[in-house]
Amino acid sequence: MEYILDMQNISKTFPGVKALDNVQLQVRPGEVHALMGENGAGKSTLMKILMGIYTMDEGGSITFNGQPYKVHNPKEAMDTGIAMIHQELNPILDMTVYENIFVGREIRKNGLVDKKAEIEEAKKLIAECGLHVSPTEILRHLTVAQCQLIEIIKAISVNAKVIIMDEPTAAITDREVELLFGHIRRLKEKGVSIIYISHRMDEIFAICDSITVYRDGTFIGRGETSELDEAALIRMMVGREITDVFPKLEAKIGETLLEANHITREDGRVKDVSINVRRGEILGIGGLVGAGRSELVEGIFGMHRLSGGEIIVKGKKVTVHAPKDIIKEGVALVTEDRKVTGLNLTGSVNDNISMVAIRKTLVNGLYSKVKARKLSKEYIDMLKIKTPSGDQIVGNLSGGNQQKVVISKWLLNDPDVIIMDEPTRGIDVGAKRDIYLLIGSLVQQGKAVIIISSEIPELMGVCDRIVVMAEGHLSGELSREEFSQESIMRLASDIAV
Repeated sequence: MEYILDMQNISKTFPGVKALDNVQLQVRPGEVHALMGENGAGKSTLMKILMGIYTMDEGGSITFNGQPYKVHNPKEAMDTGIAMIHQELNPILDMTVYENIFVGREIRKNGLVDKKAEIEEAKKLIAECGLHVSPTEILRHLTVAQCQLIEIIKAISVNAKVIIMDEPTAAITDREVELLFGHIRRLKEKGVSIIYISHRMDEIFAICDSITVYRDGTFIGRGETSELDEAALIRMMVGREITDVFPKLEAKIGETLLEANHITREDGRVKDVSINVRRGEILGIGGLVGAGRSELVEGIFGMHRLSGGEIIVKGKKVTVHAPKDIIKEGVALVTEDRKVTGLNLTGSVNDNISMVAIRKTLVNGLYSKVKARKLSKEYIDMLKIKTPSGDQIVGNLSGGNQQKVVISKWLLNDPDVIIMDEPTRGIDVGAKRDIYLLIGSLVQQGKAVIIISSEIPELMGVCDRIVVMAEGHLSGELSREEFSQESIMRLASDIAV
């Protein structure tokens, strides 16, 4: 059997848009096959068809393990031998680790759930994954990275013949990435195939055997990883050359716009951290996952209570009890988790873009859809958001386009300081460059930007200055002339005293 999975002539049409147009995907047994393309290329749509979430249009065919394949929901797909780790995690936060691993396929004894057997089996799986958590821990108490690894354990534990991994490393550390790659290699040895979706080129060339590329819902090509290089792959994905991945626009740096001095959170996740950012400057915040980067900016933004510190915006001391207090001073926060804190997924693109600057949409004191549509169109065009119209429901857009909607929402409010937490996570190389150029244009306009990123090359490529956190403390600061991967990693690994 040459292919464990063979998808041919797959099309999918939604109202107003053809998401897939006669695409194909062929995966061999025991290989890691990369599925690549810009946001909106159709990757997630194809995987949802494979998992039984969507139904494909007439004319296509799927063969799995030598047999015609048709499922109606994810449980049927898992029972048949295909599992998926989604980019947007859906763990049951108020259940334990072991309950999440075995949900829907509980181990039973005499008709009852065998809790002891599930805990013991979960303990083995967790140990094999190199994760240090108790199987009885409630998921709500875990980090995003730990929840991601639990999802991976869950998929591995079903003994699937094909596992789909959609951006599996987006929220985990480099050490955890290596652990994941070790699992992938062991799965390959057992004949398991992995469909690997990622925008991180280094990962693709490190772990994948072959690659399929889509663009705008069409099949562009398939090739062996050994026969491709990064430039050729980018050309296939975006249809053009991108020679400058991290464009850096020059801007005049002026006075300090935001100071956060001696910030300490009540929960102890941030301890005595001071940062500042000036007009025209891009400040990067680096550090490992769990170092306190997001916790710092969320504390400044009024999302969590502080036990100490002061916040000064444009020379004025500001008391921040809630986000609205600092938003009115001209500060914006593009949060890390767009699904939970960034968007109303059931609302339209127009409504989401206008939600922060709602006053700009009012006519005679009432919300005007016509005005909201006009305002949002400017940002749809500026950020190249792929959507049939501004009336499209945001939940129907790809992850990268959803992220662009979040950024648009804040830009419409015309802030002076924009904080961006992982602004390019899950976004393709072409869209990343668009966002870097946008950030460059914002600082040229005299705004200040703070970027939190787990990608060191990104911080080094676009920032003027980088501060690094470790275990809730500030461990150091680097000017652009001092940037290097080694110096940033050394500071990220330090424990500040």
